[in-house]
Amino acid sequence: MYSCLSGGLGNQMFQYAAAYILQRKLKQRSLVLDDSYFLDCSNRDTRRRFELNQFNICYDRLTTSKEKKEISIIRHVNRYRLPLFVTNSIFGVLLKKNYLPEAKFYEFLNNCKLQVKNGYCLFSYFQDATLIDSHRDMILPLFQINEDLLNLCNDLHIYKKVICENANTTSLHIRRGDYITNPHASKFHGVLPMDYYEKAIRYIEDVQGEQVIIVFSDDVKWAENTFANQPNYYVVNNSECEYSAIDMFLMSKCKNNIIANSTYSWWGAWLNTFEDKIVVSPRKWFAGNNKSKLTMDSWINL
Repeated sequence: MYSCLSGGLGNQMFQYAAAYILQRKLKQRSLVLDDSYFLDCSNRDTRRRFELNQFNICYDRLTTSKEKKEISIIRHVNRYRLPLFVTNSIFGVLLKKNYLPEAKFYEFLNNCKLQVKNGYCLFSYFQDATLIDSHRDMILPLFQINEDLLNLCNDLHIYKKVICENANTTSLHIRRGDYITNPHASKFHGVLPMDYYEKAIRYIEDVQGEQVIIVFSDDVKWAENTFANQPNYYVVNNSECEYSAIDMFLMSKCKNNIIANSTYSWWGAWLNTFEDKIVVSPRKWFAGNNKSKLTMDSWINL
């Protein structure tokens, strides 16, 4: 089983989870992660790095230069969105593997008579809340942070002194960064208006009373300036730490979550195990007319 990774930590988690679910279904021994994207991403993509090593999960890495070169060719071919039989033929010749895009993934997953021949190579984002939540007992244990990383957290005191000692904490994630600076990301995603966050806070406080708000953002200086005079607001500043799973862990430990249109805070909320949690998510995930599979029926969509 191969999984071709791309994107940031949240995307990598969706890709790994989908491959892991299928691996278990097929009873295959190994799950091989291809990380060549991080060395060869297109100019329009935000530069990322492999981050799944921040969790205690099992995987093999694609290591041979021959395989990496072959996968790189497939990545370039895949951008042209050729018919499935053409792409599968290329996969079969080069990798001796079956190409499995998201459109065919569910058909394969639900086929009890699925025949394993040469293995499969998963190639998509697999951003599907229903898929992940329907396998919660399987997926939740996978994404437990390597606790040694917590010692590298600059704002660990917020976890120990604020999150752990207050019953009503709400994480609030504001994604800016490449949603502003990268023209492609800005056009595709867009930044959520502050009105969304204000409505979300009001909703949670109407239900559960006054909250301590823990603010997360990839634009820490902007967040610190924006919330400087707000009582009971804490801006987490781990900007000098390279391990983004730390902030995700802190989000998951808050009682409630207000997420951005970002898979990063989506996972922070999903990993939250409070039974009476309130999660507020954006109803409109993308700037254009693209539809999202990331909304959860149990969450409040504003």
